Amino acid sequence: MHKLSVKLLMVAMILSCSLALVTETAWSADGNALEKIYQGVPDVNPDQAQVVYFRSASVNIQDQNNANIYVDGEFQTALIPGSYSIFCLRPGVHVLGSWLKDEPGYAGKQQRQSKVPLEGGKTYFFVVDEDMGSSLHMLKKREATPLLMKTRLQDVLVSRASEVTRCQYLYTDYVLSGDVLFDFGKYAEQNIKTGGRSEISDVAGNLINKSHAKVMVIGHTDPIGSEQSNLDLGFRRASTVKALLMSAGLAGHDISVMTTGSQEPVASGCEGLERRQKIMCYAPDRRVVIRSYNK
Repeated sequence: MHKLSVKLLMVAMILSCSLALVTETAWSADGNALEKIYQGVPDVNPDQAQVVYFRSASVNIQDQNNANIYVDGEFQTALIPGSYSIFCLRPGVHVLGSWLKDEPGYAGKQQRQSKVPLEGGKTYFFVVDEDMGSSLHMLKKREATPLLMKTRLQDVLVSRASEVTRCQYLYTDYVLSGDVLFDFGKYAEQNIKTGGRSEISDVAGNLINKSHAKVMVIGHTDPIGSEQSNLDLGFRRASTVKALLMSAGLAGHDISVMTTGSQEPVASGCEGLERRQKIMCYAPDRRVVIRSYNK
């Protein structure tokens, strides 16, 4: 595990610099990238439970060791600050936990007190507790999402947990971010930026080439404005994206449209800012999700 610690430390040092600008890529010492920024997870089949385990990006890397994640006493992954792991398990009671400064005794292999019942078809969010070490800290989705948006997927290491299985998702989400789609208050086709048109075209190409049961376009907004106006704005944005998908070759009868308005925020820390800064801060909320359901 000494080599593992050195490897993750080098990833962490680079990641700490790149997290300030989340569009940049972090690279490990052997050329592997922690580049996938969290954008939400799809629902899983009823015969699986999904776990999202993460470590806050605000942790001082120099003051902390790796956080080793264990599943039923077996090593799943090691998280550096600002990283997350996603895995699936059969429904039932499992032992989950994160251990800081775990070497050389590897207490996570022996300790069995952190038992948690997991229901099929549900997703659970856990954050590494930097103060309590091995304690299990579960968050609600709404609490976890703003923190996860500042993290990157830890996919450098191979899981050794025998109970972990490949996640079987009910659908695939293509997230079109606000910085390539719509500016504040905009929704019309002429308002979409060039990069947004390109992304929509790429998604349409993927959907045409794969087998899917149906497609749903979901419009999201920032929380500025009334609840009803945001619902209307989200619907208009989703309708515009649907029209562009149809122009790219998708059949209109396979595409439905819905809006959540500002009810599923991902941005955080924007409330106390002046209006112009607040609009910029809320940009991640002004997104459209193209959801492709699997057959």
